[in-house]
Amino acid sequence: MEENSLRLVLLIMGVVILIAIYLYDVFQKKRNKKTGSVEMQSGNSERVEPVFLSEAPLVEEEILLSISSPKLEPRMESEETPEPTAQSQEGVPVASESPVIQLMVLPKAGGVLSGTGLLNAFTQLNLEFGDMGIFHCYERQSGVEVQLFHVANILEPGTFPVGSMTDFESTGVVLFFQVTDSIDSEETFERMLNVAQQLSQALDAVLMDSARNELTIDKISD
Repeated sequence: MEENSLRLVLLIMGVVILIAIYLYDVFQKKRNKKTGSVEMQSGNSERVEPVFLSEAPLVEEEILLSISSPKLEPRMESEETPEPTAQSQEGVPVASESPVIQLMVLPKAGGVLSGTGLLNAFTQLNLEFGDMGIFHCYERQSGVEVQLFHVANILEPGTFPVGSMTDFESTGVVLFFQVTDSIDSEETFERMLNVAQQLSQALDAVLMDSARNELTIDKISD
């Protein structure tokens, strides 16, 4: 009886030991799996962190800068543009503006030119209101109308309120044209002088040059 009891105790202890060994083995496997997964995660984080993510935006920025702005190369001393010398400027034609010929018709001291009187005189002398709000003298050349000279108010902006000339007063008018190769300047001046003389007579005004000197026969010849 005692032997059977001893065998049973030993059997039970053996089973307990086997179960303990099994549980310990399972526990060790689970522990190894957890440790491996942690190591893999820590290993992956170490691989992802390095240079690639931080450098990618820098490359894109450099490309954008190279597209949006030209690349400036350093300028070498040998590439400097020499300053122009007196010899290089010799013989080079210099463009100059064409002169503008002017005549003025001004009221006598203390007077003004009425808008109605101006409009009537302009109409009688075939001066036409047009571009820039001033009057023009036209001539037909080869079937085409050409502007010979212009008549503007002497005060800025030089325009005439053609729709309300009855309420308008002027301190003078200026007749002018620009000398060009397309017109005969002498003939144009003769036409403009003739119109200016008639204007001064019709308006009881004074004919003057661009310096506001009264024109005499001698000055007109000059």
